[in-house]
Amino acid sequence: MTESSEPVVDAHPAKQPRSRRTLERLLQAAEEVLAREGLEGATVPAIARRARLSVGIVYRRFPDKDALMRAVYERFFARSMAANRDALDPTRWAGVPATRIVRSVVGGMVRGYEQHRTILRALLRYADAHPDPEFRRHAEALRGDAFARVGDLLLARRAEIRHPDPAAAIRFALTVVALALQGLVLPERRWSQPELEQIVGTGEQLGAELDRLVLGYLGLDADPEPVG
Repeated sequence: MTESSEPVVDAHPAKQPRSRRTLERLLQAAEEVLAREGLEGATVPAIARRARLSVGIVYRRFPDKDALMRAVYERFFARSMAANRDALDPTRWAGVPATRIVRSVVGGMVRGYEQHRTILRALLRYADAHPDPEFRRHAEALRGDAFARVGDLLLARRAEIRHPDPAAAIRFALTVVALALQGLVLPERRWSQPELEQIVGTGEQLGAELDRLVLGYLGLDADPEPVG
């Protein structure tokens, strides 16, 4: 995040409790509209209706839709980062072999992408097409946080990895997982559920195949026991 510009979260920071509650309601409504309607449907009037606020109040808080979307992006991925810091705390994984980490983390990522499919698609589209390169770098750093933490966990177990260059192999394997999830779970085309399952199977099947891909590439032994 050091290479990125300071995020634009709110043009008029909320100082009073009532103002903070209004801001929270507005950002929550924006997330809900994005999750239901996608980026195109997340207009300022639609978000204002969902939040039960006037359009004028929205524009008093944010100068334009872009500033509002930046705030939504920041809020969504800040929550993800906080969850990652807890879930991927190295002390929680002390003594856990690399194979178990891969199985647990990949499965969790697949479930997360499936659960938040529409809003992730919208936020990634928004950030990747943004004209400000500083914001694009900042956005990429935010959503790369989980992969960096997983990479650190695996690198601490480099002795278990049979690939000749563990650090490079971990980076590549996690990049492939990220691209697979974005391309298969978050495609631009709106696949019907039967079409999607014909391509990638169920989420459980996709997770199992990604497990095999990462474990095989890193040279990790398959763990016959279920992940606890």
